[in-house]
Amino acid sequence: MTHKIFARQAGRDHVESGEFIEARINMSFTHDPGIAVLTETFYNGFGRDAKVWDPSRVALFQDHLVPAKDPASRNLVKIMDEFAAEQNIQHYFPYGPNYGVSHTVLIEQGLTLPGELLVGNDSHTVTGGAFNALATGVGIVDMAAVLKTGRLWFSVPEVMQVSIDGRLKPDVQAMDIMLRLLSDIKMGGASGKAIEWAGSTIDDLTLDQRISLCNMVVEGGAMNGIMTLTPEVEKYLAEVAQRPYEAVTPDPDFVYERVVSYRAEDIEPMIALPHKPDNGVPLGEVVRKGIKVDQVYVGGCAGGKLEDIKIFADVVRGNRVAKGVQVVVVPATMQVYRAMTVQGITQDLVLAGVNVESPGCKACFGAHGAVLGDGDVCLATINRNFRGRMGSPNASVYLASSLTAGHTALHGFITDGK
Repeated sequence: MTHKIFARQAGRDHVESGEFIEARINMSFTHDPGIAVLTETFYNGFGRDAKVWDPSRVALFQDHLVPAKDPASRNLVKIMDEFAAEQNIQHYFPYGPNYGVSHTVLIEQGLTLPGELLVGNDSHTVTGGAFNALATGVGIVDMAAVLKTGRLWFSVPEVMQVSIDGRLKPDVQAMDIMLRLLSDIKMGGASGKAIEWAGSTIDDLTLDQRISLCNMVVEGGAMNGIMTLTPEVEKYLAEVAQRPYEAVTPDPDFVYERVVSYRAEDIEPMIALPHKPDNGVPLGEVVRKGIKVDQVYVGGCAGGKLEDIKIFADVVRGNRVAKGVQVVVVPATMQVYRAMTVQGITQDLVLAGVNVESPGCKACFGAHGAVLGDGDVCLATINRNFRGRMGSPNASVYLASSLTAGHTALHGFITDGK
């Protein structure tokens, strides 16, 4: 599927792994942390009067540093405001009623579309593969070139298939699948490759669970991850898609560089130990140790979607979180936050002693909003637990599903609630 999209965008009948191509971009985006360097690079490289190739194919997001935590953060917002106005950017999502984590907002707004090539200034751009898009992260210089020309050079990747068939156990979520895969292939096990998801289990996943899987392929080093469409995804797209699209499907005779296969019934709840996402072990091995936590954090582009938060809320509803544990829920977007409020989830969380923060990337990347201090132990539903990722390099972060987060929040130590 990745090869088909690259061929389409390069104006070719087909492409081969390892060759370099120049491809047309369908959609691009950037966000607040890199806006100053990006605009400087763009204007210095192409002139102060330079214009983006297509204002309808560029999106700008304020998601990492809003609400502004300091004057420098606020200044980045102003730079983005100015660039959006100068370039007549048609998809601008500043801090306000419709802002949130870029990857999730792109999906909500119908800008992540099947069969298209999407690039962004963020490694988790790969999230878009859940909607049959070839979505991948690029650097500042690359993005400056995209903004001007709408084109970019790529190396066509080898493709690795991950196939899962069968029915998942009730307590297994997409995060568990991903942590199992990473523990098996390790970080870098898919370096520079495309991961193509397949199998009946993948077809049966909910929309939000699909998003979680594609979001984290980059933790294995993958250039992108991609899935075929399902009726649920097509129904969703029928309501939000901004333009017509043409999905891609895999050819039955395609030769994969590697195939990794699982039976869904064999996948257990997992947890990633500090300080790498591929340090995954079965949750039961950690439960026996009774590891106390200082914080439980539910949020990010991997774990702050509505379904993630609902699963967490179902566990804590009607109870109180453990004394001495800081429990934080950060919805990915304002759309998720509104749904939480309308459905009574926000009230249930607050009554349980949970702190519900405004949307955004927040402590997932250690900038603000519940960052960790020396010696802190945190269980989080985010995608990375690198040393210092959520704050102090002397803190410890465990990655787990929102179900595990719920039980841990109630007990004060890592547990499956059994």
